[in-house]
This record gives sequence, C-alpha cells and structure tokens, in this order.
Amino acid sequence: MSDALGAVRLQAHWSVLGKHAGRHMGYQVLSGSLPEHRAEQYLWTAAATGVPDKRNPADGLPWRVFLGGARNDESPVCASVLTTWDGSTDGTGAPSYSWRLLLLDWAQAAGAGLTWSGLDLAEPGEQSDDGTGVSLLVRPTSADELAGTVDRLGFEWAARVAALLLDRQRVAVTAPVGAALPDGGERVRILDAVCSLLPYGCRSWLSVATWSGDGEHDIALAFAPAVRTGQTEVRLGAGDPPEPRGGTARTYLHELLRLRAKRQSTTELVEHLLRAALVLPAHDAPTALRTLREVDLLDSVVADLRQGRGELSEVQRVLELHPVQSLNEEILRLILSFLAGHASGAPGCTAETLLHRYWSPLTPRLLAETVLLTGATQESFRRAQDLLSLMTTAEERHPDAFEGLFTALVEGHTQDLGWTGTLVYMVEQRFGRRTDEADALVIRSPEAGRAWLRMLLRDSTRDLAPLRRLTTRVLRETVAGMAGWLRFAALLVGGSPPGGATDEDAAEFLEVSEDAWWIALEVAAAERRPEVVVPMWQRLRQIARSREGRSQMRSQLDRLAPPGDIGLAPDIAADVDLLRAVIAEAAEATRGPLSLPSLRRIGNPTARDAYATALIRRVEPDDRLLVTAIEALLGEEPDQGSWQVLDRLRAARASSTSYVCNALDRRLTDDYRRWLQLDLPVDLVTELSHRPHLGWLRPVCDFRAAAQAQVPIYENLARAILGGSTGGGFSPQLLGEVTDYMAASAPTDAYHLMRAVRGAQDGPHHDLYTAIAQVEGNAGLCANLAHFSRNEIIGHQQAISALGYTYRPAPAPASPPAGMPQPPSVPIPPRPMGPPQHRQRRSFWQRLRPRRPIWWNGWRG
Repeated sequence: MSDALGAVRLQAHWSVLGKHAGRHMGYQVLSGSLPEHRAEQYLWTAAATGVPDKRNPADGLPWRVFLGGARNDESPVCASVLTTWDGSTDGTGAPSYSWRLLLLDWAQAAGAGLTWSGLDLAEPGEQSDDGTGVSLLVRPTSADELAGTVDRLGFEWAARVAALLLDRQRVAVTAPVGAALPDGGERVRILDAVCSLLPYGCRSWLSVATWSGDGEHDIALAFAPAVRTGQTEVRLGAGDPPEPRGGTARTYLHELLRLRAKRQSTTELVEHLLRAALVLPAHDAPTALRTLREVDLLDSVVADLRQGRGELSEVQRVLELHPVQSLNEEILRLILSFLAGHASGAPGCTAETLLHRYWSPLTPRLLAETVLLTGATQESFRRAQDLLSLMTTAEERHPDAFEGLFTALVEGHTQDLGWTGTLVYMVEQRFGRRTDEADALVIRSPEAGRAWLRMLLRDSTRDLAPLRRLTTRVLRETVAGMAGWLRFAALLVGGSPPGGATDEDAAEFLEVSEDAWWIALEVAAAERRPEVVVPMWQRLRQIARSREGRSQMRSQLDRLAPPGDIGLAPDIAADVDLLRAVIAEAAEATRGPLSLPSLRRIGNPTARDAYATALIRRVEPDDRLLVTAIEALLGEEPDQGSWQVLDRLRAARASSTSYVCNALDRRLTDDYRRWLQLDLPVDLVTELSHRPHLGWLRPVCDFRAAAQAQVPIYENLARAILGGSTGGGFSPQLLGEVTDYMAASAPTDAYHLMRAVRGAQDGPHHDLYTAIAQVEGNAGLCANLAHFSRNEIIGHQQAISALGYTYRPAPAPASPPAGMPQPPSVPIPPRPMGPPQHRQRRSFWQRLRPRRPIWWNGWRG
C-alpha cells in the first residue's frame, strides 16, 4: 500500500547480531523475525566485511552491505546489513558492535522497483519477534536520480565498473590520490548507480558494501582503504577502470558506450534496465547482453554481427521487423553472411530457410564481399568453398546463385591473385564448373597462374585435361605475353609453343613447388616428351647431385629416355647422358669410371657432331661438370666415337687437357694396353710422359708407331727401345711391347732389330736379351731365339772354313776382380706368357703381322 506520494510500504524480515552490554560473550543473533540459521548465513558469511578499528570504533560507521542472496540460500532476496556502534562495551571493555539485517523477498522488491538507495532510506515500522517481520515505508529511486549519479561519476567510468561485475570480478573502490571518499549515503547512491547499468535481475546475485574492514569477504563491489588480493582496484572518478577479460562482458561494455553515444540519454538506458526484473543466473553475461540490446535491436544485432557474434533468433526478429529492401547493403551483407555461416553444412536448417525466404538479387555479390573483405587467408578460402557449396543447393530456387557468386569472387579479389588462382582450380575439380573469365585470369596473371599450377601439381589424380585446355587456348589465340610456365606446359603435354620453351620458362614452371621437376618428368614419360629435359636441365642437374632426389630421377629418366633408345635426338641424348653421369658420380662413395650409353650407340657422324655440340654447351661454363663429362667420355672401355667427341671438347676448352690427362693417368696406370688403342695425340703423350710414373709412355708409343709402319724400320724401333732404357734397364711396359713384337715376328726380324740396337748403342748391347730372358713366360721365345742364333753360328763357321780359315771361338769375358760390385740388375716384373706354340690368344703383334715368311715354318720344323 502507498502511504505517501510515490512511497510504498513493504514487509521485511529482520535480525540483529551483537553482544549484550557488559557481558563476557561472543557475537550471536540476539533477536529477529528470521530463523537463526538463516540470519547467520547473511550476517556471518555474506555481509561479514571485517570489524571496525577498536582504537576509534565510531570512525566510518555505519557500514552498509546490500545483498541479493547468500550461500546455501537459493531464494533471491533484496537485503541490507547495517553495522553500527552505540558506545557500549562487553565484559572485557571492548566495543560491542551491532549488525542489523533487513531482508525482503525478491518478488515484492522487484515489483516495487526497489533499489539499494531506496532500501537504505526506508523507514521501518514496529519490529516483532514472532516472524511477521517489520514493515518498511520505501520510496523507489527514480531512473533520473540514478542516471544523474552515473553522469556525475562519468558514464564510461560507471559502465566499465558494471562490466567488471558482469565479468565475475570483485572490485574495490578506493579514494583518488589526495582526496577523501564521500559519506555513507553518497556511497550507497554510487553503488546503486553503478549497478543500475546492469539489468535489475542481476541484483539477485550482486553484493555491494560502503566499506570493508580487514576481514576476507566475497563482496562484488565495495569501498575499501586499499585493494586486496583477488580484487580489481578502481579509483573513484579517476582514470579508466580496466576492460573486462571475458568477451561477452567486453561486448556489454562496448554496447553500453555505443547506446549512450547514440541516444545521448543515460536515463533511457537506466529505465530500460530497471524494467528487466527477471532473475538472472549468477554472472549470466549473455542474457544481460541480450537484455541491454533490446533497447535498440537492429543496431545491437548489427554491432554484434560486425564482431562475429549474433543470435539467430535476434537476426530472424530483425528480418521480420525490417523488409530486406529497406536495409542498406552493409547491414544486409552482415545478415546474409551470418545466415550463410549457420546454413553451411546444415541443409534444411532455420538459417538456410531464412536465407531463401529473404533472398535478394544482391545476395551472391554480397556473400562474395563477405569473403573478399577478410583478405586472402586459408579461412577465407574455406569460407568461399562453403558458400559455393551452399549456392549449389540454392540454384534450384535461384538459378544464377552459383555463377553469380563464383564470378564475384574471381573478379573481386584483386589484391592477391594467387588466392584467386587456387580458387579457380578448386572450383573446377570439386564442382566441375569453370568460366571463360576464370580461365582468362589464370592465363593473364602470372600470380594466379602459378597458384593454379601449384594446385594442379599437388593433385594426385594427375588430370591433365585442365592444363591441355589452357595451353590449347593460348596456342590457338596466340595470347600476347604468354606466361613462361604455359609455354613449358605446352611443350610438356604435346603442344608446339612459338619459339619453343626456354630454360627460363621451365624454371618458372618448376619453381611453383619442390616436386614440380619429378611430376614434370613423370608426365613427360607418360606423354613421351623427352625434349622437356633440355629446358629443365639446370634444375635436374641440381637434383641429380642431391641425396634425396637422384634415385627418383634415375628411374624417371630410364622411363623417359631408356639407355638403349636410339631414336633420341642428339641434343636430348647428350643432356640425358650427362645427367646420368652426374647421378652416378654423386651416388658413388669413390669415384669410378662413368659412361654415356646413348653416345656409344650413335654411329652417324652428323648425329655425333650434334651430340658433341650439345655436350660442349652444357659443360662450357662449369669445370666440375667438365670433369664429369671427361670421365664419362672415357668410360670403362675405350670407344673411338667417344674419343672423337672428347677431341672436340678439348678443342673447345683448352683448359680441359689437364683434366683429360688426369683421367687418362689413372687408366694408363691400371691397364695401359687397352687405352693405347685410342692412338693418343702427341700433346697428350708429351704432357703425360712428364709425370714420373708415366715416363715409359713416350717410348712405348714411339715403339708402337714404328712397329705399325707398313715396312718396319729397325733403326726407328731401336731408337724407341734405347729411348726407354735407363741405365741399361727397360720399363716393364716397353719390355712387354718388345717381347710381343719379337714373339709375333720371324727370328730374322728379331736378329735385325738386335743389330740395329747394337749399332745404335755404345757399350754392352745384350741388355735387351738379358731383360727378355728374365721375364717369366718367355722361355719359348728365348729358346727360339737361341736356336736361331746357334744355326747362324754354324752357318758362319761353315763360311769361315770354306774361306780357308780356322774358326777359333772368342775367349770368354773375364770375371770382374774380387771385391768389385756386380752391375745392378734391372728387376723385370713377371709376364704371364707361355711358349708361342701354346698361346691361345693372338697378341697385338700377331694381329698386326699375321703373315710370316715361308721359310719360318720350315726353320721351326
């Protein structure tokens, strides 16, 4: 009932906690209309903020605490606790304080719009102890009063504190530096005003206090001398309190500030929030936010959508209240994006239904803008896929939905064309859709084209149809400024780009991904296009020397250009051979002979010249590659065709001679007979002979040259032999050549050779015979020579006798005096040679001189 204008009489419970004056006792409930255990829940737990200072008990009192509930009491209330001191003391002489509790049921307090300011000023009637409580005459505080206090405090300051309370933070209000806090009544008005910026229903869990002593407490908002652990400090009217940590609480704060700035009226906001008397669960920030936004639904929804939040029910309500054509494009774009996001992946849901119901001709373009505005990111790409999938279902009702969205996406993303190129490929592969405009973008833009190609190469299906389509189009239309990767792609899939594909074109193709080279070789093998190796060569060479890629490259090269393929063009064969040599060189732990298998199958001189030209072009700028090529040209077995290419290489690169000598050095040392078949040029023989361990080379070559003359000249043979003699000894290589020559010749030839040696030599001239005799396996040869010599002696003896002279053998040579050192013998390494009549394999000299004099067989017989 109302006793005066605007006043309302309400019924409240009460209770008093304290001590009887002059007694030795603790604090206890002394009287009241509430059950003692319930009173204690509020007095001891909810409202206990400490005990006043005993030195000055009256300082700061009375204290006021306002509560919406207590632990273990689920019923929301509107309660206040007043702490006072009447000057009395207990039996110990200590001050005896009193705590007076007033408690109203939530329903009557909310119905009357009672706030803490009104409860603080309530006029109590007669108190009773029989449970009927006390009547209060209250005057509800008006929204104007609360709003006025908010504005005095500063709207943003009060709003920030209110948002902190919604964020479950405990706030301590302290005095500004150098200033004092206002009196108790003003503090109540301040607390009431701050909480008036939250829905009234939040008071069911809010608690505030005009002062907190030294005790621990859970009061949400309290004035205090200093901040305690776990509290957030705000200075009264000074500075900006911090923003809340929770996202919803921050949104609530920003919404308060937005509405205040828009409406220019704090009273209107407070009135709206005071009417929201429905009890809110503790710290239910989402419900509080929805309640606040009801002040301005459209603007609230739009603001929420801008921040990536929103409620489907609120969006639906906005669409019901505002026709689509009345909304500007920005608002409509936000709403459509929200609906599409909730409809993607959930066919037939409410969001999809609303999207179709409120469809606009602008929908595809506006949806595309929602993607484009977020930039070229993975998230925006995923979003584009989802929207395109959604448009495939929308086409039943709106035929241009998919193409409209796809076109807008392609034409709109001008900042990152790589993103667009990826999208174009995805749309064709996933949805089977393409447009001429999208293809034109891939062809026209290098960035978009490379992104498109990257997706093609990642696709394990190896579907080349899209690539063929693009290359056919650019070749047919002769597109100006065609991208290099497209020229190479045309070569790869069988086209004929004008001017061919250059190394730069291949590099542009291969740089899009690490596996591009391998995929290109795989495609080229399937398409039988070995010519792609030529522009790819530099990149393939890098891979050939890497541990990770060379085995894969070897297998791909074997598929693309088998070693036995005689149909390869010479320049391609040269590149493939050289790559194989690089792979083999890199794969071997110790370098061994390499080979060029395609070269050894080329018999046509013109083709071999073309091969040599291509090989020289590759190795010309690189000494390391030059050495590899020389090793491979020499190979494991001498080859005259390879030697001709090596001659051309030496002529083109003067510095190559030293590398050739190094390669021949090892081979001549291992097995000189095979490699002397190559008829080494004079300059190579000269340079190699300067090496100490190859000093035998020139005499051997000179002897071979003299022996191969059509009519051997014994003096030339003798000079070659004596040129290789050092101190009466002979190198094993030269001795082997002489032995082979004698074994393949008639004894008379050997006799004349020895005469030539004897005639050109000063001093002992039988060293050669001695050396031959010391070679293992020459017993048959020595026997034949000795037999011939004996027959010659007999013939000479007979000739002497016929001339009337008596033959007297020459005296034996005198032995050297005792103590004289014996002349050093030249060690001759053993040679595995049996008697000539038992040798199965014809020697070099037997092949050189296959026909013997007629008398030879008779003499041997």
